[in-house]
Amino acid sequence: MGIQFGGFDELGEHLDRIAKAGAAKRDKFVAQEAEVIIGHAKDNTPTDTGALKNGWRRTRAVQGAVTVYNNTEYAAHVEYGHRQTPGRFVPAIGKRLKKSFVPGKKMLHKAMLQSGKTFRDDAKQIMENIFGDD
Repeated sequence: MGIQFGGFDELGEHLDRIAKAGAAKRDKFVAQEAEVIIGHAKDNTPTDTGALKNGWRRTRAVQGAVTVYNNTEYAAHVEYGHRQTPGRFVPAIGKRLKKSFVPGKKMLHKAMLQSGKTFRDDAKQIMENIFGDD
């Protein structure tokens, strides 16, 4: 008398399909979330000429990771804040500086917080799509 188990081949094939499809869907999901973050960052970015706002980019999604960045020369100064010399005349704005420190706008930081509110729901949906396939 013995017990026989079956269906392991089908289970293995199903898990292989999930692994292959899951990696592509994961990268697509991460890329979509990066685009959402970029949209929020653009909304949070102060606009003078539009160069800073239009400078938001992302890398290609690889192994579930993507980087959102802004290569505009002064992006870090606007994001984190900067020191300046009070009383110095700045021809570009036609004024004298008054404050010794200008606080950052935290454009990307705020975008990450805003995107975090919907991230779990979006991740849950993509997981249902991955494991619900077949």
